[in-house]
Amino acid sequence: MSSKATLPADFVVERGQTQKDVNYTILANLANRFPKGATIQALDLPCGNLEFLTYLRKLFPAAKLWGADLFPPSNKSQDVSFVEMDLTKDFTLPDQQQFDLITSISGVMMFSNTLSFIRNCASRLKPGGTFIVTNDNSATIIDRIAYLLFGRYRMFRPIYDDTEELTENVPVQELCRLLRKHGIEIEKIEYTSSYSKDLVYLPAALLVYPIQQLYLSRLKTNLPESLKQQMYPFKHLFCKHYIITGRKVA
Repeated sequence: MSSKATLPADFVVERGQTQKDVNYTILANLANRFPKGATIQALDLPCGNLEFLTYLRKLFPAAKLWGADLFPPSNKSQDVSFVEMDLTKDFTLPDQQQFDLITSISGVMMFSNTLSFIRNCASRLKPGGTFIVTNDNSATIIDRIAYLLFGRYRMFRPIYDDTEELTENVPVQELCRLLRKHGIEIEKIEYTSSYSKDLVYLPAALLVYPIQQLYLSRLKTNLPESLKQQMYPFKHLFCKHYIITGRKVA
């Protein structure tokens, strides 16, 4: 079993606009995936205030960095080519522009058209290119208890205001389906962002997990067994976020 990817001790990564440990985990994996001098073309969607791209620049000084979002970042950077666009619609990037790496961190729960977004991302990846998409996990043991008692998930209220931002509860199985459907081979699914205080729910998790595993083992599907195991490890009952890494089939 391979050890968990890490960054140098002096490479400090803040949480940013996502769950804890998400940015660090992605950056550590990318440091192992590409050589430091790689001249990759990388695109971050949505790029927010360029926090993730700033870390990516430190890892890969020769990379060509792109970012896109609905609004310009508060702190513009000469190192990043920014495109203002609605990510739920067709991308307005330069024609024929393709990328070695596309990342989408904590974005899909805010998009009203996940299918269109995944399709557009896949079309902009070079053959063999890397696609990393992350999302909040709404299948934790806390989410399950909350739904049983209140009819809601942890991150999603049972009633949305007209101005609600977090509205798209996209489960891991749907993201996996969309990625595979659009030519992305899923290489790895990692769960992260857990808290020791949630271990109070361990007895419930120990009761639920064997039942879930029995059900999954009897469920007829064409998915590889290894992928099913990555989608639903025991830790998914406690981790609040997951990271899917895939590669575009050449």
